[in-house]
Amino acid sequence: MKKLTLFLFLIISASLLGACGAADNDEGNNGATGNGTVITIGNAPYDYETPPIEITKLIAEEFGYEVQVMEGDIAFMFLSLTQDDIDIWPGIWPGIHRTYKEQFEGDYEVGSTIFDDAPTGWAVPTYVEVDTIGELVGNEDAVNGKLIGFEPGSGMMLTTEEVVEAHGLDLEVVSGTMASMMAEVDYAISQEEPILFLGWRPHTMFRNYDLKILEDEEGYWGTDGFQWGISNDFKDKAPEIYNLVTNFEMSIEDVEEYLYNNQDEGKDVTELAQQWIDDNRSDIDAWLDAE
Repeated sequence: MKKLTLFLFLIISASLLGACGAADNDEGNNGATGNGTVITIGNAPYDYETPPIEITKLIAEEFGYEVQVMEGDIAFMFLSLTQDDIDIWPGIWPGIHRTYKEQFEGDYEVGSTIFDDAPTGWAVPTYVEVDTIGELVGNEDAVNGKLIGFEPGSGMMLTTEEVVEAHGLDLEVVSGTMASMMAEVDYAISQEEPILFLGWRPHTMFRNYDLKILEDEEGYWGTDGFQWGISNDFKDKAPEIYNLVTNFEMSIEDVEEYLYNNQDEGKDVTELAQQWIDDNRSDIDAWLDAE
């Protein structure tokens, strides 16, 4: 009888401990609903995508989702959205990517505009005595006869080809990577040499150098927005995060501050994301609950 009583006592104790452990776990996940569902976020090789990706990753994990990031170029991101290989991607520029948007229209959903009125175009150091693209016609030597760009399939490089043709410019367009472009910019400015390259905000280049974006008389360049792309099946897969990416906003200044603190001050991307979440928690809660 004593052995039986002890056995029953052990079973009951184990059950109570298990129940307490489960309760503690639920409390730690804040009522997590993701149940380990994997969300795949697209990431093209541009640093302005890092803040919304890292912020969204942390918020999704709060809900119990697992997050993986898939990297690729712009064309790959658009195709992956349409094929559900990625769920969301903070990288669509309505103006710069108009060719891709027209090609894949209806095959994915457009989420929130993360920020708007971002200047884009061709940039030069302020010491270069050129203010418009038209002034380069017949005067290409003012920028050493070339434009320094990056990945050839990107929206800005495709637009650059149109601008060169529209203005009849005799410019060599040099492709490469973001890193190689910025290395050339850094060297040229350190030597006070002329250089023409692709410029936009948000980017730390405007904090680190005195630059100007050339006026485009033909209207190919101007200000642009920055949007989330969402696969058509994502709403049912992760409704809370769907609400987030259809309402998410982050100012140009906040993105540049994040990038500066990471790239120039060496602060960790995850810590910076968590700090932004803590500073904007009330807005985030409203986005998550929005219909």
